Amino acid sequence: MTKKTKPAPPKLSPCAACPWRTANHLKRHKFGFYTKANLTRLWNGVRGGEPQSCHPTDPSHPDHVACGAKPGTTPAECAGSVILVMREIAAIAAHSADKLTIGDAGIVAYLAARKKGLTKSGVLRWVVQRLGLGGVPVVGGAPLPRVDAADKRISLPTFLEG
Repeated sequence: MTKKTKPAPPKLSPCAACPWRTANHLKRHKFGFYTKANLTRLWNGVRGGEPQSCHPTDPSHPDHVACGAKPGTTPAECAGSVILVMREIAAIAAHSADKLTIGDAGIVAYLAARKKGLTKSGVLRWVVQRLGLGGVPVVGGAPLPRVDAADKRISLPTFLEG
């Protein structure tokens, strides 16, 4: 008997308007999407554990609709923000002896080293609820979407590093 496996969902790819595309950092935009203040606001939400929607797919904001989000569209999670989160999770794991596992000591070391990285609540949300328990009813959040964490087009602006 052959066991059928469910195919992996396709990887999300950052859209052209993604605020985390290096080419878009501080770029002029009629709604100020790429300003230092807005990028800082977006990162503060993500680092604290808040998922970010992909702006062109999210009609819940009037400025997104003005930029092309179609009414009635189901918002997708921002692939660029997920890539940044996956990189932060890898940075936490880098503090472990095997560079793969995430434990208390690694989290403490990460939080001390990355003042502008994920917060304690962000680590809980992203590592525990979304990565570890993603998809588990009641206790887990939605599983993290598949992304290419090595996508060279995506980065944190230098003013948010550290």
